[in-house]
Amino acid sequence: MKELLERVIQALRNANRAIETILNPIAAILTLLMLGAVIWGVVARLTGISAPWTEKVMLIMLPTLAFVVAPVAYRRSANVSLDLLRDWLSPRARNIHGLVLHLAILVMLLVGLDLTLRKIGIDPGPLSAFINAVFGLDLSEIRPFAPPMRIPVINVLWSHVYTVMPVCIGLMIIANFELLLRHVLAIFDPGLSLARPVRTIEDAESKLWD
Repeated sequence: MKELLERVIQALRNANRAIETILNPIAAILTLLMLGAVIWGVVARLTGISAPWTEKVMLIMLPTLAFVVAPVAYRRSANVSLDLLRDWLSPRARNIHGLVLHLAILVMLLVGLDLTLRKIGIDPGPLSAFINAVFGLDLSEIRPFAPPMRIPVINVLWSHVYTVMPVCIGLMIIANFELLLRHVLAIFDPGLSLARPVRTIEDAESKLWD
């Protein structure tokens, strides 16, 4: 059982590391583009140059950048968290706590995936049916399908921009599976390398985000 878990975790780890390799330069480029748009917007205001597109670009960049960095930040626990309760627990109880926490996050990610797919005009039929059957949530009532809308000035469909949301939530689900299985493995044997937190093992064995 432990050997099978280790193989699956290693496969997920390799996939998530490959995803990080792709997302990290994209996030860096988006940050530079957003910084450039902000600077040009300030210059345009001070000099009276007409540049209404800068505000629209920043409006696009903020949610896009947030979702692009989310899979990496989530997997590496780079988000703000409260560890006071967790630190009081024994190692086994700590991993059970982590397992339950990531199961709850998985539910939220599945709901988020359904809603964001609807937002870009894709009907997630099987996923919606699963969520409705297991949790009793009819998400079609929360977010019915709406006609496509364009962003003023730059004339880009919002649905094209929002595509980053279901894509990155899907990547977060892949990271979630790895984290879940790491906690399961740690319940059996916390001394195994792949049972350690991702941030610990990745930072110890690699430079930066490689």
